[in-house]
Amino acid sequence: MKIKKYQGETEEQVIEMAKEELGNDAIVLSIKKITPTGIFSIIKKPYIELTASYDENKVKIEEKSKNFFVDMKTKMSSNNLEDKLKEKENTIEKLEKRISELEGYLEKAMKSLSLEKDSNKIKYKNQLVQFIYEMLISKGVHTSVCDDILEGIDKEENQNIDLIVKVVYNKIVKILENSACKELAVESKNNSNEAKCVVFLGTTGVGKTTTIAKLSSDIIINNGKKVGFITSDTYRIAAVDQLKTYAEILGSQVEVVYSAEDVKEKIDKLKLINDYIFFDTAGRSHKNQKNMNEIKELLKEIDNPEVYLVISSTNNFEDVENIINTYSKFSEFNIIFTKIDETDTVGTILNIAYKTNNKIAYVTVGQNVPSDIERFSGEKIAKVLLGSMYK
Repeated sequence: MKIKKYQGETEEQVIEMAKEELGNDAIVLSIKKITPTGIFSIIKKPYIELTASYDENKVKIEEKSKNFFVDMKTKMSSNNLEDKLKEKENTIEKLEKRISELEGYLEKAMKSLSLEKDSNKIKYKNQLVQFIYEMLISKGVHTSVCDDILEGIDKEENQNIDLIVKVVYNKIVKILENSACKELAVESKNNSNEAKCVVFLGTTGVGKTTTIAKLSSDIIINNGKKVGFITSDTYRIAAVDQLKTYAEILGSQVEVVYSAEDVKEKIDKLKLINDYIFFDTAGRSHKNQKNMNEIKELLKEIDNPEVYLVISSTNNFEDVENIINTYSKFSEFNIIFTKIDETDTVGTILNIAYKTNNKIAYVTVGQNVPSDIERFSGEKIAKVLLGSMYK
């Protein structure tokens, strides 16, 4: 059996194409709609693809020449040379016409995709650059960040899509990779006798406890280390029970603190038998000064902690910037962005990388423990900003 694919605008069309060439004995393996992704989707419409299998002993398919120049040479040698030269000229003319049509279509697509139809509101003369600008804005990238990325490529005569996209992609990756955290205590061997304390901060509902479960699972399962847990999240219903459930699965111990005075005692108890101590703080509003003071007092009781600020990528840039500024007043930290899979505006991550000096360590892409967490990758975020899916 052999496989052949057919493409068309409708299911009826591809079925008819397969039936005409392969006959009624062919077996349809799949029919699916293909939607182009990324910036090149503007010049290619969605289409239907049919995959069929057939018996090559029953169905003979005429093979078409795959080499244009070999095909032309064969034709020219078999017939009158003058007639074939005219045919070649006609072929070239058709190709030139097709290219011209594609250029016209691209120009129309650029205009139709503009967010602002008023010519006074068009920011860039180059329509491709304008399209990229609007796409980045739609992903949540700040206008000032867009301006910096697109600076120097707004030349009206520059219509090389591959070149422009490559330049933009490389600029975005450079910004993001400069903010990538390279060295993390949770990934070090930690051969010292003292257990390393790792503290997780963040507002309510950002996924701190689930993130702790993901990281600790990796350390315990893949690195063979022991992790103990401390939680001060006694405000949220069932928060302690959630952490205890994870700890029970991992064979770890959980201690609860109710005030800053309890912290050192609990750390001393856990550090005797663990390589790491993960501290889950309560999710509190960054606008409440009393809440921030409580966290500040807790941190004072921990010697040389590695601190992570957990932020939901579903938050808008202004809120994220305020959260970072608030916590920066009393602690240094690396950032973990959660819920990448739940937002269409990952531009906030690029904004933070551009406008702050904080390092980004991890991103989470789902609820599965421990698989849905990974080291921060500037290349992956850059691809999402230019129209790809996060994979």
